[in-house]
Amino acid sequence: MSCVNNQVSDIQKSANYSIDDYQITIKSTKEFCLNSDLTQEKNNSLVLILTECITNPNSNQLIRRPISSIITVRFQQEPGLNSYSQISDLIKSNDVKLNNIFNINGQKIIKSYQKGNTLYMSMSTKKVNNFLNTGSKFWKALSLYDNILISASAYGFSKKNSNYSSYRQLEEKLKSVVNSIEINKST
Repeated sequence: MSCVNNQVSDIQKSANYSIDDYQITIKSTKEFCLNSDLTQEKNNSLVLILTECITNPNSNQLIRRPISSIITVRFQQEPGLNSYSQISDLIKSNDVKLNNIFNINGQKIIKSYQKGNTLYMSMSTKKVNNFLNTGSKFWKALSLYDNILISASAYGFSKKNSNYSSYRQLEEKLKSVVNSIEINKST
């Protein structure tokens, strides 16, 4: 995924989607575009892929650039989630141990913190031979809106675990994408 071919048609500045009675708007943040070719829409779920892009200096069009990170956002509609006011309430109510959830693929939580209704987790994985060839450290965010569970992941391509600057930038990119999401229930 780079600028070597004509990919301008499948990137957007923002997009609107529907899941059941919910309207989801995601605004592509600075340096990111939605890749509509990779969007997966089903009845109760939506998966979006955001890739890095830049403005073409010869025009106002956005073009994809060789990427240093990729962000995935998954929206899952489940009845009954609206009984939890915060993501932490959902986790506590099910006596969920987050490391048990993410340890399935050898993933481990390095640290976590909650900001507003979003839980951010710094993660690592033992699997370095993954499909995207990303680094072993990445970020995840979990959030809740009414009956929608939002899960976002940010992956970087730096292979050096000591590249803290790149890892902090990855966290900021994830936060900007999470903050660009708007969900409204249709009336």
